[in-house]
Amino acid sequence: MKLLSIFILFFSALTWAQHNPAMETKFTLGETEMAIYEQKSASAGNIVFVNVHEDETTSIETLYRYADIDSIHFFYLRHQWTRRITFTLKGAIYDFDPNRIFTKKGRKKTLKDGANHSGKANKEVKKLAKAILNRLPDGHTVVAVHNNTDENYSIKSYDVGGDEAENTKSVFINPETDPDDFIYTTDEYFFNAFKNMGVNVILQDNKGYVNDGSLSVYCGKNEIPYINIETQKGHFDAQMRLMKEVLEVVRKR
Repeated sequence: MKLLSIFILFFSALTWAQHNPAMETKFTLGETEMAIYEQKSASAGNIVFVNVHEDETTSIETLYRYADIDSIHFFYLRHQWTRRITFTLKGAIYDFDPNRIFTKKGRKKTLKDGANHSGKANKEVKKLAKAILNRLPDGHTVVAVHNNTDENYSIKSYDVGGDEAENTKSVFINPETDPDDFIYTTDEYFFNAFKNMGVNVILQDNKGYVNDGSLSVYCGKNEIPYINIETQKGHFDAQMRLMKEVLEVVRKR
């Protein structure tokens, strides 16, 4: 199934690249090479889409497919088709979650979770965080795209008693929709807009959040409008629908 997803994604990228300009920037972590793939559009508006987990292939495929019907600016990390990134530095092997690197505390914890940490490794990971943040233009709404697995993580995780409740200021759950497909935002305007549309949505607590180093924490702390489109892996139609609704809401603001 994973190989099929990768093949579909590769074919989508090849087809898309034949009609749209794109660029791939090589990036080195220690002695390990990876890349950042990016597409810009002059008419994309003040919105930038980003994916940091290459194994969440449904979200990446959606970016390519949506670029065929609308002008969007997006980029994503290319490494080993995994959630965590592994790299070698002076003979030692490190690995980390690329969505836990945007604060000092987050970088240290995610490297320790990978069973290895050093000050030099932290500096390498910080360089990647800066490379990602430098691709978020001032004044833009940041829209992250992610995938989850069935019943492992959903909007219910943010409800009272859930694992992520500590990060939650407000939550709206539409019982008629799949709890695995939802929006997460740092912005109250966006929260109310999606709630009024009947979309599952969470508003991050930008003061009482857990500092896990995630992009949402960074954006909340720095007052950058942030939205995460989260769907179950394989829910391509749901991700396309939520992308459409996100673009409508952001562009109306």
